[in-house]
Order: sequence, then C-alpha cells, then structure tokens
Amino acid sequence: MDIARENFGDHQLAALPKDLGTGLIAYTERPPRTRPYYTMMLFRCGDKRPWISVDLSEVQSGRDPVSDLTQLLTIARKRYGEIHRCTPRPA
Repeated sequence: MDIARENFGDHQLAALPKDLGTGLIAYTERPPRTRPYYTMMLFRCGDKRPWISVDLSEVQSGRDPVSDLTQLLTIARKRYGEIHRCTPRPA
C-alpha cells in the first residue's frame, strides 16, 4: 500500500470508504491503453491480509469512476470472502 500511495498519491481521486479497508482510487492522466484509472485496497479476511487492485483503461462519459471502482472493489472483496470462507473486514 505504501508503494501504491507513493506511485499514485499525487493523482488520488478519493480514499476508500473506511468500511472497505485501506486504499486509494487514482487517475494517473496517462493514455487509456495504460489503464489510467487505478485502485487498490488492503483488508482483512480471517487471519489473512489480502489486497485487491483494479485498473481501467477508460470510464464511460457520464459515469462516476470513484463510485464504479468502489462498487467493483466491494463485489471483489465479498467474493473473496465467499471463496476463502472468511468474513472480510477493514484492515
């Protein structure tokens, strides 16, 4: 997470909601093929501390990238808990 903050902190669009865990959502202003929308979160699931990262090449005009990426992370974290039979909680 420290490396992600170092690399993307200047481009941060938003912090993650506290109930998801520790993380950030950034827009790097790079060309779309390099996936400029980037998000990462660290959370707990049982005794594990997994992290999930999602990056997008573009966001449809009129969409809210912060909301969309937050929703994607929420789904991914829930699914992680189902697969690994643990209860995700903030880190």
